[in-house]
Amino acid sequence: MNRWVRRGLFGLGGLVALAALAVGTVVATSAKVGPLPADAPGYRVFAIDAPARGQPLDLHLWYPAAPDQPVSLIAQNALFYGFHGRIDATGDGASHPLILLSHGSGGNAARLGWIASALAARGMIVAAVNHPGTTSGDSLPARTVMPWERVSDLSAVLDALTASAPDGVVPDADRVGLLGYSLGGATVMLAGGARLSKDAFIAYCADHADAADCAWLTAGGVDFAAIDAVAYEADLRLPPVRAVVAVDPALSRAMTADSLATIGLPVLTINLGAEGAVPVAMEAGGMTAAIPGARLTHVDGAAHFSFLARCSGFGLFMIGIAGDDNICSDRGLRDRAQVQAELVTLIGGFLDEVLPPG
Repeated sequence: MNRWVRRGLFGLGGLVALAALAVGTVVATSAKVGPLPADAPGYRVFAIDAPARGQPLDLHLWYPAAPDQPVSLIAQNALFYGFHGRIDATGDGASHPLILLSHGSGGNAARLGWIASALAARGMIVAAVNHPGTTSGDSLPARTVMPWERVSDLSAVLDALTASAPDGVVPDADRVGLLGYSLGGATVMLAGGARLSKDAFIAYCADHADAADCAWLTAGGVDFAAIDAVAYEADLRLPPVRAVVAVDPALSRAMTADSLATIGLPVLTINLGAEGAVPVAMEAGGMTAAIPGARLTHVDGAAHFSFLARCSGFGLFMIGIAGDDNICSDRGLRDRAQVQAELVTLIGGFLDEVLPPG
């Protein structure tokens, strides 16, 4: 499997640096944009305490907002399309569901702005951080097998927004949902009550050594036997959580049947690709079947990287010449914008259903 696809298994990392190879070309080939929309949700970034990390984290927040700031194009660069928002706008003062968003390994919060801003436009508050050790420019195989660190980040987000949300932003503590992609999908499953087995993970990689996740970890020198079993297998459930959405979740083969059977929350899993065509590393059928009442949806005409931000023509070219597979290319797939519109409907509709106003 191509190296871009292996990185894309848990998310996208480090690719923006490719733009530096052709700075002059960037100006002429940056992603084209049309006129700004008439409205957009609020967006701000601010530091929060994260005691488990020993360092503050930047919290990215999308939320329904008053029109007291202009609409801007945010996180746009030569490789990827951005999203629209009102930077530092005042919240609308109404109570809204809070959705904690977790990116994939090597990814980052801003690159999922397409889904976060769309959910905020539907009336949700969406919060995300860049997970140290598994984010863009800081993605290490050895940290990828420490998913408890990521759950601690979500806990820090909950604590910060409960203690002091920005002006006019009112998260409803009784309507907290989770949304995660790839390694982020595993993260939100653990925060929702799933537990891992170190032995099951080792057995999975022994049987699937060529799978994208196992191959990448092995190539990175990860000693599976040295994984901290106590931390890896701990109960990481976050009690305020009321619903979980996991897109192409990693680590499903390492989750214990007993823990999945006791998840008493509405759970939606989404696999990007037709049934039978999803790679084993993110296939969610077995995991979903073990969770009472959980739903699995396959998005046909999609692939794992369809969840990544849409790429510019320059991004398509630059990432294409960097590997024999191009995570920016949707050749043989549905248009990525079409797939993402379907995902907004699926995810937003599910969250509207299971986190209704009290």
